[in-house]
Parts: sequence; C-alpha cells; structure tokens
Amino acid sequence: MTYPLIQRELTIHLHNGSWYARPIDDESGILGPVDYGWRRYNLYPDSFTFGEGLLAGSSIPGSRRLVLCGWSPQWEGFYISSIGGAAYTFHGVGVNYVALRGQAMHTSVLIINHRQGQLSVRLEPINPEPIWNGYADPQGEPLLGFYALQQAIYDRYAGEFAENRPPRVLCVGPAAAYTPEGAIGSSPLRKGAFSPVVDWAGRGGLGSRLLQYHHIAGIIFGGEWEDPDLRDSAEIDAYFMEHFGKRTIQADLAVTEKYRYVPQFETGGTFGVNMRDLNERILSFNYRSVYASEQARLRQHSDFILKHYLEQFNEETIRPKNFQHCGEPCAVVCKKLNGRYKKDYEPYHTLGPQTGIFDQRAAEVLNDYVDAMGFDAIQTGCTLAWIMELVADGLIDPLAFGFPPADALAFRFADDVTQFDLVNDSRKNAEYAMAVAHAILFDERAAIFRQGMRAAARQLDRELGIRSIDRAVFLSHGEGGYMAPNQYWTPGMLSPMPMMGKYFVYYGVDFLPPEALGRKNVERMTYELFNENSGICRFHRKWAEVITDEILCAHYGLTVDYKAHQFELAREIFAREAPKAVPWESERLLDLIIGFLEQWRAHGLQDAALEDWLRRFAEDKQAAGRAFWEEIRHGIAAGFAAGPQAVPDQLSEGQRKALSARS
Repeated sequence: MTYPLIQRELTIHLHNGSWYARPIDDESGILGPVDYGWRRYNLYPDSFTFGEGLLAGSSIPGSRRLVLCGWSPQWEGFYISSIGGAAYTFHGVGVNYVALRGQAMHTSVLIINHRQGQLSVRLEPINPEPIWNGYADPQGEPLLGFYALQQAIYDRYAGEFAENRPPRVLCVGPAAAYTPEGAIGSSPLRKGAFSPVVDWAGRGGLGSRLLQYHHIAGIIFGGEWEDPDLRDSAEIDAYFMEHFGKRTIQADLAVTEKYRYVPQFETGGTFGVNMRDLNERILSFNYRSVYASEQARLRQHSDFILKHYLEQFNEETIRPKNFQHCGEPCAVVCKKLNGRYKKDYEPYHTLGPQTGIFDQRAAEVLNDYVDAMGFDAIQTGCTLAWIMELVADGLIDPLAFGFPPADALAFRFADDVTQFDLVNDSRKNAEYAMAVAHAILFDERAAIFRQGMRAAARQLDRELGIRSIDRAVFLSHGEGGYMAPNQYWTPGMLSPMPMMGKYFVYYGVDFLPPEALGRKNVERMTYELFNENSGICRFHRKWAEVITDEILCAHYGLTVDYKAHQFELAREIFAREAPKAVPWESERLLDLIIGFLEQWRAHGLQDAALEDWLRRFAEDKQAAGRAFWEEIRHGIAAGFAAGPQAVPDQLSEGQRKALSARS
C-alpha cells in the first residue's frame, strides 16, 4: 500500500511576526530538509530553515535529526548542520519545514506550538546577556551561557505546551553574539529535567547567523500532531528482512556496533574507537605531532592516550555502561557520559590532545566551558591550540591580549610521561585555554580573535611582522571564510569541497592520487546527502545509504532516482560555491599533506604517484601544494561532470544475492 506524500511548510516573517503554513507543491522536487533549505536559500538568501526528513514519523531508529540550513558567517556560503533526536519533538508541530525570513525587531525567543488542533507562532523579546551571566536550574545549581538560556526559556514557556508532550529548546551562547562560530545547542528532556546529552548544530556558525542576523536567541517548539504513516512495524521490518535478513532493530544494531560497544576493543562510541585507533596518526599540540617521528607519535599514543586518557574513559563510561541516546528512541545509545559530561571524539580531541590535554578531568572542564559559551568545540579547540603555540613560542605577548603569562602553559610536544605530567600539565593547559576563550569573548584586548583565525592571523602578521598563519590549520573559502578540518589525518579532510567541516569527503587513510580523491569526494557527498536530506543520523549510514530510497519510493509511491536526486543537489551546491574555493594558505596544512605521504612511504607502499608527489614537495613545497590542491579540485569537477551514473551503487546483502543469482 502506498500513501500520498504531503509536505507542509511554515514561513515566519520575523520583522513583524506574521506567518503562514501551507502544503508544498507536489511538483517542487523537495524530498527533504536540505532540498527545502537549498531551494529557499536560492530564492531568498536571507532565509534560515530547519526541518525533518520524510521518515521522522516512523519508528526507524536514527531517523529524527533536525536539519538546519542557511548562510554561514564562518564559511561564507550555504551550510547544513543538524541536531540529533530533535525531530522526534518537532514532528508534533505538524509541519515538515520552517523558514525564517528577515530580522526580528528585538532579540527574541520564537515559540512554535501545535495544541488542540491549532498551530500557533509568536515572538517574545528576551535579553540573553544577564541570563548567560547566571541562572539556576530547578535544584538551584548555577548555570552559565547556553545552559542558562536553555533553562530560562524552558522555565518561561514550557507550561504552554501539552503536559504529556514536552517541548524542545534550541538556543545559543555568548559566542553567537561575538564571533562567527556560534553553535546551536539542544538537550532532550527526561522526567522534566534537561539531560546532559546536549546535541549541537556546531559547525558553520549557524548560531551566530541566527542571533546576529535574525535576532533569534532561542526557539522552543512542540505539539500534539500525529502522523499515522510508517507506524506499521511489519512494513518497516519487511524492508530490512529483504535486504539484511534481520528485523529493523537487529539490523540496525549490527551496523552501528562502533557507536555502542565493540567487544573485541572493549570500548565504544566515537571517542573510544577513534582514540584507540589513532596510533601513529595522532594529532596533538596544534598538529606539531606531525613533525615528530613515528616512534614518538606511537609512544604518545600508547602512554598518553591508551594508558591514561582512553583508560579513564573506559573505566568511567564504558564498563559501567553510562550510555544514553540523543532524545529519540534508539538502541544504539551512542552518547557516552561521565556524570554530566558527554564524551565525543572530535571535541575531546581538539579540546584534548590538540590543546595539550590528556586527562579526562581537565578535558571535561574545558569542554564544558566551551559548550557553555556556545562555541563550535572543534573550531574553538583548533583556534585555542594555535594561540597557545604562538604564546609558547614567544610570537605574541600574551599580556597584550589579556591572556595569562606564557609560564602558565605546558605547551610543548612530548611523548615521555617523565617530561609531561599527564594530570597537572593537562590541567594547566585547560585552565590556560579557558582563560583565552574567556578573553576572546569578554576582553577587548583580545577582540582581534573574535573575527576568526583566518582574519586574525592576517591582522597579526600584518601588525607584528610574523607568520602566525603558517601555524594555523584551516580551510579557506571566499574572501574571509574559514573552517578547521575534522580531526582525521588524511588529505580528504583538507579538500576544496563546497562545504567543509562535515563528512562530505572521502576520509579513508589509504593513499589516493589527488584527482582520484576528488572523484571519491563527490561519491561521499552524494551518499552523505542520503542521510542529511533524509534527517537520518550518519551513524546509521550502513543501512541508510542502501535502502532509504527503497523505503521512501515504496511507501510513498515515488518514482524518483534517489541517488541521482542527491547527486544533482550536491552538483548544484558545488556549481554555486566552487568559485569561492581558495588554495591552502598555511604551511602547516601543507606539512600535514607531506606527513601523510611520508607515512605511506615509510610503511612500504610502492606507488609511482606517491613518489612523484614526494619529489615535487621536496623540490618546491608551495608549488607542489598548489598543484595537489588543484588536482583534487579538478577531480571534484570531473566527478560532478561525470553524472550520477558514475557514482557506484550501494548494495545490500539481499541485493548482492539477487544479482549473484541472476548471473
């Protein structure tokens, strides 16, 4: 049995608070929140959108991410970010997508409620500054920044929502007011209290866009609307049985083991598995580990990570099974906790080893402060590590910027626990990093860093006659856009794709010539959009990239080629954003590429292209770096020119067996 595909949009004109909800034309070609956000962005560049995927009303685990789209003040282009589990609540609003237009007259909270069959929308003025400075939860515990504002919004407006359908809050912290890197955070509720499982639309600075341009400090939404579609577990199980030979939950658990618990590793989650697997590819002390020998990096990984940082995590989180989910029913329980501290790989890597921290107590305090201030943790960790190196090496005077003196730091590459006190030196670096983050936000002497590391580096170098930019690791986009790469030592994460800081790249650690890498990036962006445009958590991608299209087409009677649809969306984004691509500007970024290539030579890889690139880098680092970047870009363009048919199909076990039987 098929069902009609009915999608509704809610448009809110913030300048006067007017709004309307209406069905979306069946011929629009919109099949998800990225389609919707991209279409709105092209029609009305001032739009900020958020919405759910077409499976959000189902019982399929991982299908309820809330996807946000809009102009990124950090990347200077279109950007996508998402919040886990939030569409579980948003679905009750009774619309698929929300579009915000223009600017509210005052800094406001947006309230969206569907109650007793009626949709209501209004703006309420709010001054977030005094709330950020201090607010208490119901137990009297003091809260700061994002945490304070989230609690205050809930306390003021939650009573308007149905008692049995608690709302969800999205809001920002001070970083959204003062920098282009502000994130949007949201915590699910459990028994009327906020869970420590905060999920973030972190990358891209959409929190800064929401507050600085639209004048929205927070959004609270919820409702009683119910959708009967895709509630039949027998229908859903049938898809998974056909393709994987298992019911939905069993199949999902089988492909998400990494994010839950891996018995042979005795760890789990992104932090546990990735920290275990770093080995010689560890990145620490603002990437200075790339200049150390492989033996030194392996010692650091063994003695600093495996025997201390990771062992603490395993003892405190994995063995007692301190696991939760993001706010939707999901057996993967990927959120790993120690008390109120949530542990994810990339935040605990940049605000961990990259900032010279290898102890959980120190990392917890720093991560918690950065989250409270509403920063993107990944970007902020890289920025702080860069500043700490500049101070440690005497390139800038810390006192001139309101930072503590250099002797308060322990920021030097080390692989020997007799030379670096894992507890005390980590604590010193965490305290220093917090002081720098505080100064950036609240001390005018450090205002130069509020513009982001790319612009700050240019200004520092111009005024002080130094080359701080060569120690910064960021990707450039447009005149001033920038992005710290995801924390994997692989050239894919440094690619000139139209949207970086996400996983729209091939980030395997195998060596690929740059042109081939560019083509693989196109494949990955296409399939990552399977998840983003469907509102599906990428932790579930091993099934989502295989059967999402079949579920949607069978259930709604669609005839669309889903892979081709996502490919064309990716190609449109590339066509608009490609002219903004800027070659690498930092020498350290080039050294990351060289180090990656040298590792493969040291490991005995015999490849003519590898040797050619190492020769070219040895002869002229800058010229080779530009050529390597250009070849990746050429491969990206060639991948999009080749069309969707050049992107290999992802096949399930059932599909492979069927093809084998026919052959």
